[in-house]
Amino acid sequence: MSSTFVTPRLSASAPDNAPDRLPTGRRRLRRALSFEVIPPRSEAQAARMPGLLRFLDSLGSDYLAVTSSATSNWLQGTADFIAEVTATTSLRPLAHLACTAGTEAGLLTWIDHLLGVGVRGFLAIRGDYPAGQQTLPAGHLPHADALVSLLRRIENDNVACLAAGRLGIGVAAYPSGHPESTGPEEDLDVLAAKQRNGADFAITQLFFDPTAYSRLRRRAEHAGIIIPIIPGILPITDPRRLHTMSRLSGLPVPDSLLARFDGISDPTSARRIGLDITAEHTAAILEHDADGLHFYTFNDQNTTEDLLTALDQKGISVSSFPPQPPPRRWPPSTDHATTKENHA
Repeated sequence: MSSTFVTPRLSASAPDNAPDRLPTGRRRLRRALSFEVIPPRSEAQAARMPGLLRFLDSLGSDYLAVTSSATSNWLQGTADFIAEVTATTSLRPLAHLACTAGTEAGLLTWIDHLLGVGVRGFLAIRGDYPAGQQTLPAGHLPHADALVSLLRRIENDNVACLAAGRLGIGVAAYPSGHPESTGPEEDLDVLAAKQRNGADFAITQLFFDPTAYSRLRRRAEHAGIIIPIIPGILPITDPRRLHTMSRLSGLPVPDSLLARFDGISDPTSARRIGLDITAEHTAAILEHDADGLHFYTFNDQNTTEDLLTALDQKGISVSSFPPQPPPRRWPPSTDHATTKENHA
């Protein structure tokens, strides 16, 4: 097994009082649009999946993130599901790849398999430690930056198979801080290491305050981090989901958010309020010139549609993000030949 280079975590932090004016960076043609789904874990979920995929396909999203976990048979479940997605839709899969999913040697096998089913994009993450442990088992890559390095090495070694193309590599970013981080400076150091090792873009994990996104983006760019940081949008449907999100992320729910549900006992009203809050936060994030939007669907088509409707009501239409596809050129149209015959 070959060794993996891990970038030292050199300081990349920016001061808290970084000015609002950002350094000159990329010229963006348009915002990105993407969604995340979970491989179905039951027959009932599998039966609903084709409808969700057709709906997401109709939106012309740039990519579809597909999660992997022990409950979906790790990468086997992810690979099988992605093979179905690529066979039945025009969606471009972005496969979640976690250091926790296996040893470096095991990941090499799975990456090769995922490339074989059409994957050309990966979201490289460390994943959660096994229960009761603070490190990964021997043979596992320790951090996501090492996984990014591994993917770039595979890309270089297989340039002929990829027709000289590049793999798209995304990573995670934490506007409100990683739960294991010592502070914002360490969060920036980690993100900078991922960029140095070849990450193309970052998708944020949960945050409750829209200003946390703008603060991360401003400080990151002043620290020399210029990869796009795309906000992850998680629909709020009721106070229970807020508390669940808080428990999983370790972030406290702001009292101002919980207050919006005071006196509301009707589930329909709570759902409407939650989606309104999500739409308000999304609008505020876009005002800070976000590079795109990434929606966590939880495989819930109705909630995803309702959130997009709430955004429409605020003048935000995601249909304006991706360009319209060019006219189909193959197979060639016979109209021209028919016209020539008619005029012969």
